[in-house]
Amino acid sequence: MPQSVALLALVSALFYCLAMFAMKSWASVQSLWVVLVIGAALLAAGAFEAFALQRERLGLIYVGILGAEVVFIGVVSLLHFEERYTLREGLGIALVLAGAAIAWS
Repeated sequence: MPQSVALLALVSALFYCLAMFAMKSWASVQSLWVVLVIGAALLAAGAFEAFALQRERLGLIYVGILGAEVVFIGVVSLLHFEERYTLREGLGIALVLAGAAIAWS
């Protein structure tokens, strides 16, 4: 698989994560700017995903984006939002990452 496809999936995942973090902040900061960030991030994520889908199969792109989102959101949730995961949640995260690694290898 070309590196450009992996990069497109990675950038798409970053924008999806940005949208999710903006959605989480919506609870405390309800403003038009947050809504605009959510909308712009989702549009950008969808555009990068569409470019990736032109070059690779749907299943691989989906798994790649999902795996990258799990890493990004997991790290930011631990470091910034100070969320903790149960053993079962940690195992679920590990299974998603293992599945993504197997699919992309």
